[in-house]
Amino acid sequence: MAAVQRALRGLDVGSTEATQILSWANSETPAIYDRDQTAYLVLGSYRDSYLRRVRAVSDRLNRRYGTYAFLIGDLTDIDIPRLPEFRVKFHITATLSDYVAAVFEQDAGGEVNELGKLGETEYFEKAYAFPRAYHWEMEGNFATERDVLAAGAQIMAATDVDEETKAAELEALVDRAEHAGIDITVDDVISKLEDQQIDVPSYSWVHLNDFRLFELHGRCYPWTTVDELLGATDELPGSPRPSWEQQ
Repeated sequence: MAAVQRALRGLDVGSTEATQILSWANSETPAIYDRDQTAYLVLGSYRDSYLRRVRAVSDRLNRRYGTYAFLIGDLTDIDIPRLPEFRVKFHITATLSDYVAAVFEQDAGGEVNELGKLGETEYFEKAYAFPRAYHWEMEGNFATERDVLAAGAQIMAATDVDEETKAAELEALVDRAEHAGIDITVDDVISKLEDQQIDVPSYSWVHLNDFRLFELHGRCYPWTTVDELLGATDELPGSPRPSWEQQ
């Protein structure tokens, strides 16, 4: 119920609603907090093509010993029409899970809200982000000039941000590149991007800032193919996949 109070910002919950929530929790969540299992809440878009990849992450995790990975959509509904049900489910399951794995592929949809919830709550410490085609922005991940150009293209393609902010971000990007030993100027970045085609998703500025936060904490796993996504999934903490399956 403490998680419910966080979800509802202290809103009073009626006795009938509280009973329904607790009944739902008693029915749906025991597997999440089983002492002998590592529980993973897997977040992402439920749109058809995206959902398949979210399911792939969940299935991959469930191949590990003593693991229970699940989607909120796998759980039954709570009969609480007055209350925001998804918020209640999210806070209860995120509280009880050992880790949260979030797959992002676009700059719109419910994933934006989920990313914000992870970045601004106590769940951040157990969360890992898997953004499709995100390009590293921090100097520790710059190996070549191409890495800097890809990050520059990502900044230029960002939505919901003005040109002045983009210019300032390019300046900061070049400074980080110099610290990484890559000699390049803002003018170089702009001119080379005009000559080269670098495909990047048009993530919102909110997305990019939160991805950078995960990157700084070492919990960001970019991917472009399903194989890369599954390989990154194997990097999550917890029990490993069976040795026979990895051969």
